[in-house]
Amino acid sequence: MKRSPINKIAFAFMALLVFSTSNAQNNNQNENTQRIDDYLELLQLGYSEIEIFQDLGNVNFLTENYEAASFWYEKLFKIAQTETIPESYKERYDFALNRLTSNTKSSNEKDWKTAIKQDYTIKKTNAPEAVAINMPNSSVKGDFSPAMSITQNGKVAFFSQAIQSKPEYGIFSKKEVVHEIYRAENINGEWKNFKKVVVCPKHYSAKHPTVSADGSRLFFASNMPGTYGKYDIYVSEIKTDGRLGVAKNLGSKVNTKKNDVYPSLADGSLLFYASDGRKGYGGLDLFAVQIEKNSISKSINLGSKINSAYDDFSLSLSPENGMGYVMSNRGSKNTVSQVAITYSKSGSGFVAQKDDNELLKLLNDKTETDYSSTLFDN
Repeated sequence: MKRSPINKIAFAFMALLVFSTSNAQNNNQNENTQRIDDYLELLQLGYSEIEIFQDLGNVNFLTENYEAASFWYEKLFKIAQTETIPESYKERYDFALNRLTSNTKSSNEKDWKTAIKQDYTIKKTNAPEAVAINMPNSSVKGDFSPAMSITQNGKVAFFSQAIQSKPEYGIFSKKEVVHEIYRAENINGEWKNFKKVVVCPKHYSAKHPTVSADGSRLFFASNMPGTYGKYDIYVSEIKTDGRLGVAKNLGSKVNTKKNDVYPSLADGSLLFYASDGRKGYGGLDLFAVQIEKNSISKSINLGSKINSAYDDFSLSLSPENGMGYVMSNRGSKNTVSQVAITYSKSGSGFVAQKDDNELLKLLNDKTETDYSSTLFDN
């Protein structure tokens, strides 16, 4: 749950009421039981131990339960020995210990409420950047995203931006990463009229947009309710006025119980995407499906000449020189690089050269096509 710039954040002090019963526990056994319950509740909400110890230390400090506050601050210092702990936590810890031995208040006592609020305050930022690339650390947590997907006429572009958003449920106002899709228009050579495109419910992510050449369909990945796994690939019809129709899941021919991400289009109806939910060579593998107006074929793994034991994110084809480019972290898990391949376009589809398995033979053989109406089911 990393903190990033966002317009405004309000510290949820009302949430302190959830833990206010701690002050009423005079019995050590009840106090210990309450601490365990508090810890487990935050753990189930997805907070890390460091965040849990920070939050429970702060919440007990603000409710003047200095014994519990010092307990959680000590846990924080122990688990984060190799990390930088802000001086503000050490200051509160020392104050809590002092109040435990001397229960007197100073007339010049610090405004602790305001001080702690600063830990949950994020500075204001400007509008989303038009180009954003995040380097991946793993196939699940990391995120590499192309800068923009632009219609063939060059007039409209879509891109995704990671923001920090208050979760729908939670004890504190800490932000969680949410991805949003934006639309921009090319006016006299400049990108203008940036507007967020709403394709999924609030608190859920939509990212990796790719628009069809004619500007009629937008493909993207989302973790909205109804997915088969973590992230699924969806499509929305783009109306003539620019509004998007209802997002429709591409179904089990594409999506799995894990991550299905980074859709990209080639040759009009050929959809490449990355998945770690199907049998492959390791990490994210690249797959392809043929998507027509009202039908979708089965997914095909692009093979070992395209995929590696690491994460392979996206494939782009350059017909003018017979080259293809795979974005992958096969050189280093923390670095995304471009790997070049050669291919040719034959009557039976795209075929990778010098490849015994015809790794880029993509779905023109109708006998291998298993159609599904999932794409346009409401």
